[in-house]
Amino acid sequence: MAPVVLAKYLADAWELLKPAVKIILDDEYKSVDIPCTKIYMAVQRACFADADPETVQVHIFGLIEQECEPHLASVLQSLAKQISDDPSVLLPLVHNCWLDFRRKMLFVSDLAMYVTCNEYTLWDGCQKLFHKQLSMTSQLQHQVITAILGLITDERSGKTTANNTSDFLKNLMEMFLGLSRYVFEKPFLDSTSKFYSEQAEKILQQSDISNYLKYVEGVFHAERKKCREHYFFFAACCLQLPRVLERQLLVAHVSFLEEGFKLLMDESLIDDLGRMYRLFSREDYLLHYLDRSLKSYILAKGEGARQEGSLHELHTSIDKIWRRCFFEDELLDKTIRDFFEGMGLHVPWECSED
Repeated sequence: MAPVVLAKYLADAWELLKPAVKIILDDEYKSVDIPCTKIYMAVQRACFADADPETVQVHIFGLIEQECEPHLASVLQSLAKQISDDPSVLLPLVHNCWLDFRRKMLFVSDLAMYVTCNEYTLWDGCQKLFHKQLSMTSQLQHQVITAILGLITDERSGKTTANNTSDFLKNLMEMFLGLSRYVFEKPFLDSTSKFYSEQAEKILQQSDISNYLKYVEGVFHAERKKCREHYFFFAACCLQLPRVLERQLLVAHVSFLEEGFKLLMDESLIDDLGRMYRLFSREDYLLHYLDRSLKSYILAKGEGARQEGSLHELHTSIDKIWRRCFFEDELLDKTIRDFFEGMGLHVPWECSED
């Protein structure tokens, strides 16, 4: 179709759509009628007037965003003037602002129904617009992120419950979806690292190896659940979160855990050894810490056992633990075999098989 005709159809569609967007933004749609059918037909006609309807859609999206931008800027600037250091005041204000804007954008999407075939393009554009305007009020953005991280910390420390904050937190975090990792992801991971570093120190002062392992396993389980329920918007956060936990809860306290391993082995504490294996078998680099502990244990016990003539009994004991607690791990099997054979004990291959 001729460019002149397409331009006319676009102008006709926008002539109807523009005042409707303003009515929605100003919350006047309950008292002012919006010609929904006319708008839909006009947008559809404009899209079908071009060989590439998506090009027209993108143009309409841009017009909608331009119309929304000054309105949103005004709302956020007004909100910035109400900045409070109290998260219980600040976060509900921002939360309600975000939900209100999201509701209006969904209304606009429904209004231009033909555009809803690509609704998420419009929605993504509106999210970016919110991010852009929020970042322009940098003090507000910083305080919002700090308050969200504080809310997450309160939940982790038991001051609030997930049931009370779940939807609230998800809505707030959704605001930052798609932003640079330095805007939300890095502060989130840094806050997580700091919290669990401090928590680990406190727990270690109060716990033995058994209770500490239970605590660590509980943390991994709780954070995995939160990734599914709260942080699923941020795939990169969920991928990196386990590495942060591993560093602060396991690697940072490997000396304590290695000493604890000796105690668990001496007392054949099956449940705790199984728990320790599950934690350290998460990644190959972690498993090598457990392998190192096992090597040290065999060396420490093996020399005395060889002198007493009880090397076979020691091997039998460790082999049972390997089967029950270490799930017949191949790396640990090799360590057991190599070290005992190095001390002169012949270990038939069938000893490590069902």
